[in-house]
Amino acid sequence: MPTKARPSAVIQLLRQERIEFAKFHKNAEKQILPIVRKALKKSIAPVLAWVEGNDVYNVPVAMLIDQNVWRDMYLTIFQQIGMSMARKEYYYQRRIEGGATKASAIEFLIDVWSTTLRDYALNYTRRIQNDLNNTTTDLLRRALSEDYSLMVDGAGRTRLFKKFTTQYFDGRSLVITRTEATAVSNLGKEIGARSWIDEQGGGGYKVWLGRADARERPTHLQTNNIIIPIDDLYNLDGDLGQRPGDVEFLMKNKIMCRCTQSLMSANRHAQYQKRGRIVNGRIV
Repeated sequence: MPTKARPSAVIQLLRQERIEFAKFHKNAEKQILPIVRKALKKSIAPVLAWVEGNDVYNVPVAMLIDQNVWRDMYLTIFQQIGMSMARKEYYYQRRIEGGATKASAIEFLIDVWSTTLRDYALNYTRRIQNDLNNTTTDLLRRALSEDYSLMVDGAGRTRLFKKFTTQYFDGRSLVITRTEATAVSNLGKEIGARSWIDEQGGGGYKVWLGRADARERPTHLQTNNIIIPIDDLYNLDGDLGQRPGDVEFLMKNKIMCRCTQSLMSANRHAQYQKRGRIVNGRIV
């Protein structure tokens, strides 16, 4: 029986990078989940207060949702998780390619990373805030109009409404957490890698790394190990984005995505080409 060919050293390196990202992602979820739960509950606190003291059938849900909560939530997530990944990735790049960086330079980079993450978080919030508000509004209105129209007792309606929102936000918190853990981890990873690549003269490359399991979306699986210039966009069957979890992707390619990417300098890319490890735009 013929033996199975051993994966190349490059493929093994990418597999290890995928494993390390999965570990980071799992820990990021643990940190993000309580932040998301707290934010979702806080955002509808004014709605609950209205239900307790006013007409349950005419709740101005859209007006009552605290939209500032979304901004604060994403600022916390992106600066907390993104910064951790940016630092991790920068040192990873330095270890893989060799080199040294002065402590003063690291402090400068941390300031740059913090500003970049903050600006991205604010823009990210603006891009998705309407979707968050609309989804929340629709579900709260459904709770108020469908389940509670049969409840004669106002106090009973309030208790049932609170139970519904608690159950709903527990599930929704998990979806948002897993989605945003990918978005912020990959952004931090790219920021850290770009800092190293810029120090090497710029012109880097990136490789899409999927989980390659039964849960993988077909478009993500097809893009696995594709390598493109760092500033180019990935093409998921016509849906374009900068990185896995990017806000530019449609929700069908963004929500609950678990993919990451490997980034490299132009020098490492040239080495891979020389060794025949890039064939038809894909790492082999």
